[in-house]
Amino acid sequence: MGQNINKTSFSASDHEQFAKQLKSELDQLEGLLETPGWGIGKCTLGAELELYLTDKHHRPAHYNLDILDKASDPLMTAEINRFNVEYNCPYTEFSGAPFTFLKQKMDERLQSLQAIAQADGIDVTPIGILPTLKDGDFGLASMTDSPRYHALTDILCESRGGPFHIRIHGAESLEVDADDLTLEGANTSFQVHYRVKPDEFAQWYNGIQIATIFTLAMAANSPVFLQKKLWHETRVPLFKQSIDSRNLCGMNWHTPARVSFGKGYVRKSALELFRQGVSLQPVLLPDLPESKCKEGCGPRLDALRLHQSTIWSWNRAVYDDADGGHLRIELRSLPAGPTTIDMVANAALCIGLAHALQRDLDRLMDRLPFEFAKYNFYRAAQYGVNANILWESENGTLQEYPLVDVLDKLLPRVADSLVELGISRVEADMLMVVIEHRLAKRQNGASWQLSTLVELERKYGREVALNKMFALYQKQYLSGAPVSHWPIL
Repeated sequence: MGQNINKTSFSASDHEQFAKQLKSELDQLEGLLETPGWGIGKCTLGAELELYLTDKHHRPAHYNLDILDKASDPLMTAEINRFNVEYNCPYTEFSGAPFTFLKQKMDERLQSLQAIAQADGIDVTPIGILPTLKDGDFGLASMTDSPRYHALTDILCESRGGPFHIRIHGAESLEVDADDLTLEGANTSFQVHYRVKPDEFAQWYNGIQIATIFTLAMAANSPVFLQKKLWHETRVPLFKQSIDSRNLCGMNWHTPARVSFGKGYVRKSALELFRQGVSLQPVLLPDLPESKCKEGCGPRLDALRLHQSTIWSWNRAVYDDADGGHLRIELRSLPAGPTTIDMVANAALCIGLAHALQRDLDRLMDRLPFEFAKYNFYRAAQYGVNANILWESENGTLQEYPLVDVLDKLLPRVADSLVELGISRVEADMLMVVIEHRLAKRQNGASWQLSTLVELERKYGREVALNKMFALYQKQYLSGAPVSHWPIL
């Protein structure tokens, strides 16, 4: 959920001082972006992987602080719920085999975490949403004891003026209310960070927005929540609704949600997204830590970075002070799991496809206005590999097509695009074979879970079937085989 803070309550003076600092830092960022040569450096790739902790009964295990203490790894952090942890993969240069580098680092960390946890009967698993979750698994007793999480709960609940309402209608329907943020913690992600040159930010961001439509559908791995079959990527509506603090009653205009696909394509610069964040979203955490610039780093811009960390766009602009300061695009929509090879293949697909689309991006954005790109994003989340999306026809009009048919035509360009970006041919082809097989089988994590559940429910009730399905998921995950190779009962 972002940067740590030191306080849990804030005064009017705190907000006033923070607002001044926020404006000053936005002006500083504008100055940096106007400085010739600023932010130019080697492209890098990094990632954050969120994980579930479960007991021998395949139920959530409140074990994150224990495992962090035993792991003693500065690259690991606690998540909002006590049954989740996060591993921050080291960054690597985007050339040669960076996806293999990330995979190896994740494999090493997952194996060592499993060894630590197994002594206490705990398993560590990457999955978008744990299918065995129940209503009683949430609430303040499940929240990690952190000032940031307590402050966010208090502030968002006060702003909303009542409980958070979760309403998700998919294959089945779910309606539930929550008085805190722990429902958000049901979502675990594989968040990818890709460094871009400031003057290329707009074309990269817009390309990634469109590429995300296809990547999300192929990567979906969260079809069940609270024992209900909902969206193929239920994280998308659940995350948005579980922290939606807007009280829309009596308002003449509706502020946008803090979790969104965005307000439009970027026209020129990353500054547009930072400005929108300041102008459209109220400050939640006006905490001003005392900090100084480090040698070789750019200005810290702590207020701007803290505020931006409370705006959870599915693709987010990130300012980092490292290496004199630079910009990254954070891909936030991808779920954790099913396996490390699946996750890095998803990242490669999104980046490679975004680059391939840039060759004709202006025409594509004209023919696919942003509101229809957003429509496609939500259809991809709801239906996964079964989604229909709007796409340009041969005569230039928008028509509805099966997403997999459109991707089938685009996919042959992706490996070549990755090679053009500096990825080795062996790495690019290997990763796209993973996607090609998934596309041919129409089988990702979500479809495997749903198909397996159908078979198990022929013999068992929903609760037992979910438990057995997750046990099979863990077995297949540990095999390391891509999800497209997983057998259905």
